[in-house]
Amino acid sequence: MLNSCWSSVISKLISKEKTALGDLFRPIMSKHASPGASLRGTTVETISRSINTNRNVSIQITNYSSKYTLVEPSVYTYSGSCRSPPQPTIHKHTQEVCCFSKTGNTACGSVGVLTYKILPDDKLHHPGKLAIMFSVPYNYNHYENWFALGIFELGIACNKDLYKQMYYDCGPFKREKGTGSVLTYSSKTVDLSGTMSPQGYSVIKVELSDK
Repeated sequence: MLNSCWSSVISKLISKEKTALGDLFRPIMSKHASPGASLRGTTVETISRSINTNRNVSIQITNYSSKYTLVEPSVYTYSGSCRSPPQPTIHKHTQEVCCFSKTGNTACGSVGVLTYKILPDDKLHHPGKLAIMFSVPYNYNHYENWFALGIFELGIACNKDLYKQMYYDCGPFKREKGTGSVLTYSSKTVDLSGTMSPQGYSVIKVELSDK
């Protein structure tokens, strides 16, 4: 009888430990993403090094969401141009990359803004648009790399006004120097985090996750 009681107690303790470990590792296990079409057989760092200008930015977006797909990208370049366009769709648990560069043989940088519409599975509510502002200046004597991440209303246009707001002003976003340190922003539905390297061959990595 005593052995039976002890066996029952031990079984319950093991069960609780398994449950606790499962709860601990579940968020880690569920946060996975596979390379999309733009990253098959390569990395964002390799892509960045292949660009033949000294002012450019490669933006890797990782969609960790189980609820949202990123669609209908829009691009505005204040300086430079879009070298490799964003993928039309970034599926759930997928990562993609796009690239921007200065115009060759000109004294300019690579500066602009990129947006994606956030499309929910149920199509009943719309979280808005993911917006990424980037600035890789030509003149590092007076300027530094900057980037910003935010979630805007669906009606926001990807244009000069949005770029200027995210570079100079405030709104539903956060802005930070590109030093390699993490920048985070949260809306009611998603969490954003990102980093930007400080050099002329800059890399921005952005992650979108469910709340």
